[in-house]
Amino acid sequence: MYSNQDELEYLKHEAKSFYFEGSSNKTGILLTHGFTASPTEMLPLGKYLHEKGFTVHGIRLAGHGTNYRELSDYSYTDWLNSIDEGLSLLSEKCDAIVPIGISMGALLTLLLVHKHPEINFKKIILLAPAFELKSKLIKLIPFISIFKKFLYKGDNVLQYYKDHNLYAYYYYPTKAIVQLERLRKFFYETSFEIKIPTLISYGALDDTISIEAIKPVIQTKFALSDSVMVKSYPNSKHNFTTDPDAQDLFQGIYNFLHTEIQ
Repeated sequence: MYSNQDELEYLKHEAKSFYFEGSSNKTGILLTHGFTASPTEMLPLGKYLHEKGFTVHGIRLAGHGTNYRELSDYSYTDWLNSIDEGLSLLSEKCDAIVPIGISMGALLTLLLVHKHPEINFKKIILLAPAFELKSKLIKLIPFISIFKKFLYKGDNVLQYYKDHNLYAYYYYPTKAIVQLERLRKFFYETSFEIKIPTLISYGALDDTISIEAIKPVIQTKFALSDSVMVKSYPNSKHNFTTDPDAQDLFQGIYNFLHTEIQ
């Protein structure tokens, strides 16, 4: 039985896309949240980078930030279109773009960079990239989705969202998980080699993604492994931007950007 009451309703007004004009329009930051999350996931990072002078746009992926039941009506191509639209808006304002994606947003980010060679992407930042997932149920999801529409994430997850002011779905729509898997399949089947300096960061305690999958992706999807910096944070799980290492993460991102981008 699924509740019609949204226990995070009071946070929904924050679950919209955001745009912060920076002190200079030279470099724009495109922030993409993860699966079943919303722009609230990237808002702390967005505010931090805006305070550093960057123009920042945090997008809302189709079907997210509204009601978990609606997510079942969207496909991974809708999510690709969402990030494409976000890039279009930001590239009108800025000379160079740095895309930052978390979890599923990291996959969308790399596909976006591949799709738009005409854009001046200065650097790429991937947070807890969902190249592979740890859950053993993933391969059974097409079968499970026939009989079960939604999977509850658990009381602890719901409480985490409340404690950290995150508007996110605390139910997984199984049809949407099927689309996530199709996105991952599309990602691996798409041939490309990224030549842009990239930072990949993850929490050492992450129990959602397979950390071991990062290295093979670097070897197959990047032209030069030397152009990829990988950094782990010892106290963080998957909700990277609100976990204990968040401020160290933000500083690490700024340092990575500041070395060459003025």
